[in-house]
Amino acid sequence: MITLPVFPLLFVDILGSALVLLLSWATFIGSRKLLAHDPENALWLFFYWLALALVAFGLSRALGHIVGNILIFAGQGKWWSQVLPYSGGLNAILSIVIASVTLFFHNIQKLYRRMEADHRHMEVTSHEILTLNREMEALVMERTMSEMALGIADGIRNPLHVIGGFSHRLLKKTAEDDPARNWALAIAEAAKRLEQMVVRFESLAQDKKKFFSQEDLSKIVQDILEILEAVFERRRVHLVTAFHPDPVYTQINKHILKVAIAHLLRNALEATPAEGKIHVSTAMDMTHASLVIQDTGRGMSPEVLNRIFEPYFTTKVGGTGLGMVFVRQIMDEHRGTINLESEVGRGTMVTIRLPVRFGETPM
Repeated sequence: MITLPVFPLLFVDILGSALVLLLSWATFIGSRKLLAHDPENALWLFFYWLALALVAFGLSRALGHIVGNILIFAGQGKWWSQVLPYSGGLNAILSIVIASVTLFFHNIQKLYRRMEADHRHMEVTSHEILTLNREMEALVMERTMSEMALGIADGIRNPLHVIGGFSHRLLKKTAEDDPARNWALAIAEAAKRLEQMVVRFESLAQDKKKFFSQEDLSKIVQDILEILEAVFERRRVHLVTAFHPDPVYTQINKHILKVAIAHLLRNALEATPAEGKIHVSTAMDMTHASLVIQDTGRGMSPEVLNRIFEPYFTTKVGGTGLGMVFVRQIMDEHRGTINLESEVGRGTMVTIRLPVRFGETPM
């Protein structure tokens, strides 16, 4: 029978245990430095706890193998046989801890990535809100200027007609060599310049195209639905869409129109019970683009429907009663129309029609 010397095996076992302990400790030191540099980094936090578990495992394994070999070599194998189950159990527990930490941080990493995606989405939404605020301020300024222009034009027009009328009468009644004729002619020319100024003020008041651009209505609705996707899932409401196969281009202010459409969709979500449906569709003809939002919610009585656009009228607890007023105002800004049809217990259908060209008035 051939026997091998025991010492090389013991040396390799002890050396391997020491290397495991040394490498795990080096990993722990490195992960601690990374975590100290960026404490909020989930990946470095995972490496830190994993390295700590590996250090504990290395200590347990090193003590078990080194102490076990020393006891066996010293002829105290019976002591090692009593300690061995505890050492093996400790190693098994540490292995489970390492596996648990890995699985835990694997799931945390998924959550972390989703949080990063939500953060980016919030940044985009915040940018859109800032843009909306700037456009709202511009619209308010534009409307104020328009009202001022109309007020000035209206205030000037009546006395201007009197001045112009009398100056023309004086020109007819004065002779060519009369010195007063030159004065009447100067008055008539000044009145004509004022008339041109009034026309410019009126055109300024009526020009609202500055804040509008050609946009795809279907794309705007899709962007809003993407933002509200989590709300649909949370309320367990089914979304059914039917978008026009071609882009539904129309002249709109997309930021302000998004506010109106989002408000209508949120109203539909609040009125629709779980497992209900909301149908959203877009269409287009030669002159108008349209959006239809139909829900299977509780609906409204004729009395409520007739007052839906009244300021401060609301059926919601804590509501301001201004939401639908703003929606109507936004539709007016776009020279569009909004129509509601509703029946108690069967839901509500909202139809928005927008002119394809801003100069058109919806029929």
